[in-house]
Amino acid sequence: MNDIDKNIKNDFIPTSLWHLYKDVYFYPFSPIAHYMNGAIISLWNSHADILSKKENKLTQKKNITSLSRLNVPIHYLFGGNYDMSYRELSISVDISLHLAQKISIRFNQRAFYFLDNNRITLYNSDNLEQNCVLDTLFTSRINRMTLPIKNTAQI
Repeated sequence: MNDIDKNIKNDFIPTSLWHLYKDVYFYPFSPIAHYMNGAIISLWNSHADILSKKENKLTQKKNITSLSRLNVPIHYLFGGNYDMSYRELSISVDISLHLAQKISIRFNQRAFYFLDNNRITLYNSDNLEQNCVLDTLFTSRINRMTLPIKNTAQI
């Protein structure tokens, strides 16, 4: 295997993690209409490492500050598992796929979601060739519920 092949292979997210990303649900903080197009990018747990509440708050603050330069509306939501026992604070911004990838990489995220008219595609931040159109629409993946007190996305 040559160096180029190795780099491409290393850019792929492992199957087990990829399946977790594909099984996502959302808890939006704003009306649904704000989430139909653009990117959903996590503000927490850089490099897919579970961090402490304090570390996530610092990362969140830094990332939000850098987003303010975009001058586009930012909408918050949680992305997590079905029962939201694991949930990460995320942002939704109506931007291009190229800019979404750049932001996701800057935020040290392994993957991000991109919505086009309610249709969700999961992308690998480092390799857009690894992507998957999810089998249900964003509106089918909304889970408004009483959030559990414990959140396993933070140590």
